[in-house]
Amino acid sequence: MMRPHSISIAPLLLIGTLITTAGCGRASALTEIQKIRSGSLDVVLLSARDGLRHGKDDFVIEFRSTADGKLVDVGNVKATANMPMAGTPMFGTLDVQRTGVGGRYAANAEFPMAGTWRLAIEWDGPAGKGSSVFSGTVK
Repeated sequence: MMRPHSISIAPLLLIGTLITTAGCGRASALTEIQKIRSGSLDVVLLSARDGLRHGKDDFVIEFRSTADGKLVDVGNVKATANMPMAGTPMFGTLDVQRTGVGGRYAANAEFPMAGTWRLAIEWDGPAGKGSSVFSGTVK
């Protein structure tokens, strides 16, 4: 017979771990993959791994001032992914969303295969309009 005040501690430990991990801030565990200068901004790709992966992947895009390195809110961000190939290029999917930190955006992507991909990023907002293109290896 179970006592009314008995509860399992395992779910409480899991919830506590998740809250603690979320509160620490994801950006501290990210590795810079690539950085490109675009006018007065550095556009930086960051990942929890050593690079982008084929299949479903998520990573972070940050916009930083070239003057002081501080994050800059660039407003709306759109991005596309393609792999140049003879004949018809291959397209991936790339969805970019704002995070709770101005200047930091969460990207969810699907790269159908490994190889060299081009990521085109465009923004329009308080920092003006801009764009940049990354070319890099998806493992």
